[in-house]
Amino acid sequence: MDKAVWQIAIVFAGSALGGTYLGGYEWLRFFTYFGSWGTLGIVLVSLGMGWFGYSLLTLCHRIGARSVHDLYLYLFGEALASSLSVVTHFLLIAYVGVMISQLASNLIADLSPLWFILFAITISIVFIMRGWKWIVSGLALSLAVGFLFFGLVFIEQFHVPIPSLGYQMNLNWLVHSLFYFGLHTLLCVVVTIPLAARADGEQTILMGVGISTGFFFLITLLGQAILLAYWHDIHAAALPTKQILLQLIPMGDWLLALLSLIHGGLMIAILCFALATPVAQRYDLQLAPLIMVILATLLFVALIPLAIPWSISAIASAATYCGLLVLGRYIWKKQN
Repeated sequence: MDKAVWQIAIVFAGSALGGTYLGGYEWLRFFTYFGSWGTLGIVLVSLGMGWFGYSLLTLCHRIGARSVHDLYLYLFGEALASSLSVVTHFLLIAYVGVMISQLASNLIADLSPLWFILFAITISIVFIMRGWKWIVSGLALSLAVGFLFFGLVFIEQFHVPIPSLGYQMNLNWLVHSLFYFGLHTLLCVVVTIPLAARADGEQTILMGVGISTGFFFLITLLGQAILLAYWHDIHAAALPTKQILLQLIPMGDWLLALLSLIHGGLMIAILCFALATPVAQRYDLQLAPLIMVILATLLFVALIPLAIPWSISAIASAATYCGLLVLGRYIWKKQN
């Protein structure tokens, strides 16, 4: 299979899951709280992410868009493209920063989260210095380890309760699924646009997005089953998988910390390349200083939740509405 297919699949899948998926908090919040409705939400999010991801990336391939700025030129016009692309860059950097901060704050109770934030950023710098091939290979290995991790935890279960559809029978599950879909589809598209622009054709994009959404669906369904099985232990946990691991193996929290921060560092590296490379090419700038600016901004934003906890919700919500705006504009433009 074409190497470009696997690169698109790996980067898209990593973004669909997010940089902190191993902690399980987003799955708990957006899906597991709603029982079987949450499972239906996973199905709809997988289908929607695959369809819109493929549609937007093929659009970028057709119009020659190499960055989110180029995509916005087509969707919003020249008057809004520059300002909206700057806002999108900042919101994605800020979102990854606050999520890493939230993860770090709940990993090990006896250690300052600052150490874990710095560790994740250091991991990203190491891979950035090694280059793009190292980043993609590292992300592929991290995703494989994550799948193995959830698979082994699932094997330890004897029973997975299946809540009836009468439980949580309201539209909250659909709203939360829409929020997850909007935010993560935006992240997927932004970091994959440079790869789609260099793809040989639309078939390459189709296969890459198809593989990634299939992987996303499978591993998220595994996570849903695990969280439902341990519901009474983890329903109020900030890091549900940490609670589960502590029951299964000694030092499970340290294992989760290591795996999560390596994966988070790799997603930071992917984001840095996706945002900085098109800007460096467009304005003939050096790549390294741009990446350092992104990392410095991410570090600064990651420190904010340590003093202002509600900033996590504010930044995540802003990034989510930005994603929904882009998807809504694409639908409107396509219909007109």
